Amino acid sequence: MKRNNCIAIAFSVYAVLMPEAAIAQVEKEDSIGGKELEELTVEADRVAMTADKITYVPTRQQRNAAATGVMLLQHMAIPQLIVDALGGSVKTNAGEDVAFFIDGVPASGSDISDMNTRDVRRVEILDFPSDPRFRNAKHVVNFIMQKYEYGGYTKFSTTEMFLSCFSSYNTLNSKMVYKKMTFDARAYFQYSDISHQGSESVQHFMLPGYASEAPDGITRTSTTSGSKFINYRPSASLRAQYNTDNTQFSSTFNWANVNSSKLRSQGTVAYAPDIFKVDSWSTDFPSLNNTFRWSNDFFQQLPRGWSLSADFELSYDRVRQTQFRTEGSETIRDFTARENIWGTDVGLNFTKKFGGKHSLSINGMSMTYNSQINYTGSTEGTSDNSWWLTAAGANYEFHPGQNFNLNMGVYASFFRSKASGVQERTLSPSANLSVSWIPARRHRLMFVFNTSINTPDGSNTNDMLLQTDLLKWSQGNPGLKSFRTMVSQIGYTWNPSQYINVSPVVAWIYNHDFFTDTFTPTSDGRGILVRPENCGDSHNVWAAINAVAYAFGRKLVVQARPTISRHSFSGVYNLAHTNVFATVSASYYFGQFYAGASYTTPKTSYSNINPMRSRSQSSFWLMAGWGNASWTVSAYIINPFRSHWRAGETWIETPDYSMHSTAINVSDHRRLNLTVAYTIGYGKKVQRGDDLQGVSEAKSSIR
Repeated sequence: MKRNNCIAIAFSVYAVLMPEAAIAQVEKEDSIGGKELEELTVEADRVAMTADKITYVPTRQQRNAAATGVMLLQHMAIPQLIVDALGGSVKTNAGEDVAFFIDGVPASGSDISDMNTRDVRRVEILDFPSDPRFRNAKHVVNFIMQKYEYGGYTKFSTTEMFLSCFSSYNTLNSKMVYKKMTFDARAYFQYSDISHQGSESVQHFMLPGYASEAPDGITRTSTTSGSKFINYRPSASLRAQYNTDNTQFSSTFNWANVNSSKLRSQGTVAYAPDIFKVDSWSTDFPSLNNTFRWSNDFFQQLPRGWSLSADFELSYDRVRQTQFRTEGSETIRDFTARENIWGTDVGLNFTKKFGGKHSLSINGMSMTYNSQINYTGSTEGTSDNSWWLTAAGANYEFHPGQNFNLNMGVYASFFRSKASGVQERTLSPSANLSVSWIPARRHRLMFVFNTSINTPDGSNTNDMLLQTDLLKWSQGNPGLKSFRTMVSQIGYTWNPSQYINVSPVVAWIYNHDFFTDTFTPTSDGRGILVRPENCGDSHNVWAAINAVAYAFGRKLVVQARPTISRHSFSGVYNLAHTNVFATVSASYYFGQFYAGASYTTPKTSYSNINPMRSRSQSSFWLMAGWGNASWTVSAYIINPFRSHWRAGETWIETPDYSMHSTAINVSDHRRLNLTVAYTIGYGKKVQRGDDLQGVSEAKSSIR
């Protein structure tokens, strides 16, 4: 016993002085199953922290229980992250997007879904990392994987959704490593059949053109009585990658076909006073999108502390969409839109490290977007939308040691757009600053400030006038101006012991002259025109605490995240609202099995720049699963006690128009998600590899 105590004390001192080395020892002992020493090292050193990085080591149970990388992050309960395993999203504790990397190589969401989680040795959470391999990304989740000399794995996974609808998500991917080369192939097929999609809404119109018939305004009430949504999505990807200590190069080709063959709904409608004599409505919006992507990424470590990284992507989308809508016997819409979308994305970055404490990066990027739409049917015409964004800047980092990191950058961007003959040219400066400091072991402070420019996309600037119902029309605005966002954050991480991890954050988000939809009478006063306009400023101040506790040898994990938010608008919309909400979850692991539960309170809030207030339903789910070295089985039962189909609510009030709507969909109805994954590994595990990038379709400009 005394000898064991001495070993524990010695290892704890070793962990304080050499946290990364201690984590490596945890990985080694965890992989060989040295039970007694594993328990000592696991309790002491599952987490290591420096000024710009926090490293976590997953347990064998967590790796076996996770079918995807996002599910692994959920099981690990990392307080610096907000993980939605059901939705597949990962954000920082401050709500910002993260960039995924695998062994320092850029990775897509599909890479993270397809990875062999048994190969994950540790997970690094980086903020403004100095390593040039991370391409000046602000926030990074980097998975450190088991190395392969040759061989790899093949993985099949399927997720089935029942009770609320039927949806099936199926993936077959394979990775083969031979020396410095890695080859990846991926096939994916998704099928969804949903019969509950729609809304219940009450709208009120104050229209001068109907002053005699309706001096107090017109109320429109509509409900959805039936719907059918059928979607097919096959996709495929191929990639070849060359990887050494100093050189990385990958080339990937992606294809996807998104076929919404049916998107039908119908319901009842009533106007008061009844000036239109209609009592029903129907819609049918089928669409087809073929997407092609060719992506390339390059990194080279150069002599004398220099490094070079570059990326290039070429994309093409072919979109066909039909819109047919009726109210009573009158046809509101009946047209087909065909769209061709071309896009390019180029980035270049030079980094120089000098003096052991300093680094300087010079970088530039350029993006282009071109959309051409041809409308035929009741709406005839064409719409051309294009833009070009280019930016250049410099980034400096001061990193004197593991306890302090300063990162600051200045950039200038030029944006040029052309929509329906209207051009915008904007030259904008931007900047970022981050300071991370570890004043004492187990304490970390971080301050972040950044500015950015937000540009309108094609759907915002497309000026095609489209009718929504008998009293409402929508139209884009070619004259929209880009708006600026400023973000300030203060974050803190505290690890009082190996059993508690607390991460509070306070943030302020300011948008100057943002654009959003406005509701004004048409020129004849007999309808409402919905059109985006630059219309004021918005402020969002909020605070949250993400706390995690472990017990019973880390077999029990409890996580809680209470949040308070204050959102206000000035200008056209003079609104404000304060909201308090929280999420609480717990998981318990026993042998190869686990069980857990999560509850999220209702939330009433505005989105970042949308003055339409929304209220979400509460959410409750139970999970259970089993996993070993090859198989993973997990089941989620979501909202088991909810039999209705009503989901979130939205409402807005303006002098001329008001609306209250309740969504009808499957997201808040009870449902069962069942995931089964099987992975077969082969070869010699020595060298590193990564997984395949997926494909996502372009942002269409069709309205």
